[in-house]
Amino acid sequence: MKRFGYAAAAVCILLFAAGCKSTEQEARDLEGVTKTEVLEHKGSSLGINKLPVWVETYIESGITGLEKLSDYNGNYCFVGEMTGTNLEAVRSWADSFDVPREIAGTVSSRVESLFTGAANGSPDGVYGTYFEDVVKASASATYSGARKINDWWLRTRTYDVDDEKSYTDLYRAFVLYVIPKDTLDEQVSMMLEKIANEDAADMTADQQAAAANVRSIMQNSGF
Repeated sequence: MKRFGYAAAAVCILLFAAGCKSTEQEARDLEGVTKTEVLEHKGSSLGINKLPVWVETYIESGITGLEKLSDYNGNYCFVGEMTGTNLEAVRSWADSFDVPREIAGTVSSRVESLFTGAANGSPDGVYGTYFEDVVKASASATYSGARKINDWWLRTRTYDVDDEKSYTDLYRAFVLYVIPKDTLDEQVSMMLEKIANEDAADMTADQQAAAANVRSIMQNSGF
């Protein structure tokens, strides 16, 4: 099962490293009826007990939390995630991660949210066909400037707190890419402008004004 932009909730996360004392184990108690333990990860065989900050932050806070880290200041973050029962399968997926497609999908979602927010609700009718055209174009576009930061895998065990003998073990792989905000903002802004010119003849004055407002927000604040 693959997910883009995952944030964990209602679980307990415990980090166990072979041979480490209980005082060296990291534990977070969150509300819920299930518990998820990290049994091992990519760094375990090297004696690395802690998960990388970016992995922990992404699991706990998603992309929003990740982009707040000082290490990624001025960048948009993109994380691909794969979950499976076989380590080699999820590692192979990470090695062949389809960066352009995943980034385009995320950009399209962020563009859609930008339009929805600017419309203070449903964008239907506010922008004419411009909204749909932009969302489709952003989902199929190829964006330059992406740089791989790292990848990581975990083996987790999830079980009901009232029945620890019944559990599910899974491997999860994460791949982190970043694109400088200035670089991506410029590409998206150019796309918005191009489609606005193509659709202008079919838009009312109010729709053109609403579309111009979105482009202004994009140019000044990004998405």
